[in-house]
Amino acid sequence: MTYKHMLVASASGAAILCAAAPALADTATATTTAQEVVVTGIKESLQRAIQIKRDNVNQVEAVTATDIGKLPDLNVADALQRLPGVNTTSAASGEGGFDENDRVSVRGTSPSLTQVTVNGHAIATGDWFILDQFSTVGRSVSFTLLPAEIVQSTVVYKSQDAALLEGGVSGVADLLTPKALSLTKNGFVLSASAQGAYNTNTGDWKPQFNGTIAWADPSGTIGISLQGFYEDRTLARFGQETLGYTPITAAMPLGQQHPELIGVQAQTLIGSTLFEQQRTRYGGHFDIDYQPSDRLELNLDGFYSHLKAGNHNDNYMYWGSHELNNNLPTSFTVANNTLTSAVWPTIAPNSPFIAAGTRGTAVDGIIVDNIIRPSSFAYTYYINLDGRYKVNDQLTISGQIGYTQGQGKTPQQPFYEADAATGVSFQQSGNGWAVVPALLNPSSPAGLNNDFAINATFTSEDKEIYGKVDAVWQVDWGVMKDIAFGFHGADHTRNVFGFDRGCTLGADGQCFTPGLHPFALTNPSPYPSGFNAGNLGIPGLLVPIAGSPAAITNIINNIQNPKRGPISHIIQPANFYWPGSFKVQETDYAGYVMAHVQGDGWRGNFGVRIVETEENSFVNVSDPTAKNPAVITTSDFGPFFVDHVRHNYFNPLPSANFSFDLQKNLVLRVSAAETIARPDYSALGGSVSLTPLNFTGNGGNADLKPIQAATFNGALEWYYAPTAVAAMSLFYVDLSSYVTFGTHTATFLNQQENPPQFRPFVISSPSNISGQLRGVELQLQQPLPYNFGFQGNFTYIDGSDAQGHPLVGTSKVTYNLIGYYEVPQFSVRLAYTYRSHYFVGLDRSSAENEAGVGELDASANFNITKNITFTVDALNITNPLLKYYAENPTQVRAVYDNGTQVYAGVHVRF
Repeated sequence: MTYKHMLVASASGAAILCAAAPALADTATATTTAQEVVVTGIKESLQRAIQIKRDNVNQVEAVTATDIGKLPDLNVADALQRLPGVNTTSAASGEGGFDENDRVSVRGTSPSLTQVTVNGHAIATGDWFILDQFSTVGRSVSFTLLPAEIVQSTVVYKSQDAALLEGGVSGVADLLTPKALSLTKNGFVLSASAQGAYNTNTGDWKPQFNGTIAWADPSGTIGISLQGFYEDRTLARFGQETLGYTPITAAMPLGQQHPELIGVQAQTLIGSTLFEQQRTRYGGHFDIDYQPSDRLELNLDGFYSHLKAGNHNDNYMYWGSHELNNNLPTSFTVANNTLTSAVWPTIAPNSPFIAAGTRGTAVDGIIVDNIIRPSSFAYTYYINLDGRYKVNDQLTISGQIGYTQGQGKTPQQPFYEADAATGVSFQQSGNGWAVVPALLNPSSPAGLNNDFAINATFTSEDKEIYGKVDAVWQVDWGVMKDIAFGFHGADHTRNVFGFDRGCTLGADGQCFTPGLHPFALTNPSPYPSGFNAGNLGIPGLLVPIAGSPAAITNIINNIQNPKRGPISHIIQPANFYWPGSFKVQETDYAGYVMAHVQGDGWRGNFGVRIVETEENSFVNVSDPTAKNPAVITTSDFGPFFVDHVRHNYFNPLPSANFSFDLQKNLVLRVSAAETIARPDYSALGGSVSLTPLNFTGNGGNADLKPIQAATFNGALEWYYAPTAVAAMSLFYVDLSSYVTFGTHTATFLNQQENPPQFRPFVISSPSNISGQLRGVELQLQQPLPYNFGFQGNFTYIDGSDAQGHPLVGTSKVTYNLIGYYEVPQFSVRLAYTYRSHYFVGLDRSSAENEAGVGELDASANFNITKNITFTVDALNITNPLLKYYAENPTQVRAVYDNGTQVYAGVHVRF
């Protein structure tokens, strides 16, 4: 479709929408004075958001708070997912899906290709989950660190202009915090709330508090605001995970016996997994706003957020890769090129199928993981100074300078593993797999043998110093009204490092143990009653026992290694985890010039942004064959050398946005731009995360080029009432350089063998390719009689890379249905969001797709007095299961039950 045809289709489609929308009078809740009618609450928020959308030359969407610290949703990402063309995910990479949205993406791209800023500047991020600290997540910002209470409004830019910070291919989400003088013109304002947070899976109530105090002097010259928040809640996620698929090969006993099965995908690990966590988020925001005259303004603000995220994960797994390489099933079935059942017998140690170096006294069919991360945390902060000075009536200069830092850290990860030498079978069952050990009782520790113990620590540091200077020169040369120009510079460093220490248990010479530590000594207990076949929809679900986190930690900390002492003492050079450690230093410079133009019934901007990127990646490369000089020769993970990879990129980014008033309330918008996003830091760092149980891993690529795109947008918008809009948008994104995922084989030292051996691992890694996206967005926001109202939007996107593969993060269909009722005494809102399936990426060398899922949320506010409001919010009301699969739905990857969240409390303002 040509761009001209896209605009024609946009105009005709929006005309259909407009004809269908009745132009009802807006019956907004209001308080009346002698001179004005002031809209309040939900409708005030919608009206302000519509005004932002209408006034902007660019194509934008907005969300605004209904009051100080009161966004329409408890999570900023939840609020953004209600907007057309915006998607959210509840997980960053390998940690699985949760009950809280964590990442935001725009128009079918991955979260890493969406630029997230606060007040126009970058914000560093941190991740609490250990894989996210060094796997391919990179540039996306975790919204678990950004409480909704600090945000006054959020603007999502779907079209780019030259003045916007580069980094978003399809969009930029800018979170705007309140300035002190916007909260109060004189005197004090106090706003506070207290809530209890409840989770149906844990049955616990936890406290949440936040408060804001603002002051301005009587003249309105200086204002100071201070906000603090403390939020506590518990999580329990019940699930089954299939941690990868591998093709049956001729080297496997099954492939040798049945050549027709070569290439069929088989499960490597199927686990009954129980994840439990307590999240405590605390921090605050301050703002000092100084406006001595209409010519000068200075604003200093800072933000800090800390997330304590201690957790433990229990997993009781069918060890499929071990059986495939060492055993032959007595029966099996296949469907959709997938092994859908198998019965593996117990076999003796002298079986001809058992590979050399295999752990255990026979073929182990069950393996148990107990991973404890008691002190995991993440934080982010920034300090930022903005200034604006009006030199004269023609020239205004503004500037910004700041520093931001984030960190994600796992101070320790005690990990205990046991296995069982027994036959096992599995078969397809409901939402997953029914796993049945032949001899082992999963509710008893009997039969489980010691196997392996690990303790690890990882730290991800994210830092940036930035600054910019902008100027606007009023020229008034006919249709040209002003010329804007400026310069931006930033220096960013991502540094990731970790230590990983493990040993095989028992009297094998590698670990010295004062006494044998059987699984029974970990004080195992049953999984919670909510972990059952009915909740997960898996008849035959394996419901096992789990070891006590405290007991496991104590055992691991007391395991002795004659060379290095207790395994808890892991900060040693030999334990440094070279495969997953890296450093990326990046310096970015950008300059721009942009003209604002305006005529009778139209306005616009056009310009160009020139961007230069200097990349320095320090990649640790495994060197088992000594083809390169090994700088590191004392590592427990084999020899490595540090490869310093340098790249420099120069990108001119032209853009143009125009808006036409076809009628008084009918607006046509067109835009085009060249955009870029830079690859994930972790991808550029080339770090590798290994899964020795199935010889797979995730890795990076230091030679990735920036993602480049030409974007085209057309929209028709009809504003037929103060809180009403009907709109249609069409867009096309030509990705001349995109990032896709593939696999390659690399050799690494496998620490879980005795003695450790170099083995080939199948590594998932990114590479550049071209692609495209095209889509349509429909939007209707409609006030209804009797104080009711309605919002709805629908987005359809079609995207693929040059090889026809799906793009990461592209759902074909997304829609939102929101209804509300509001009177002065109370308001209520119901919101349903649906997202169809999308490709998540490669995890442990296997494809991962999330199935389509819908979520119902609700909120109610009861105005007890003018200043006191009782609030109730419910999220995930229907508790939808999050389902993941590999290449097709037969290849189940995971199913999770996260429960429903309920928040109840009181909000006051004086």
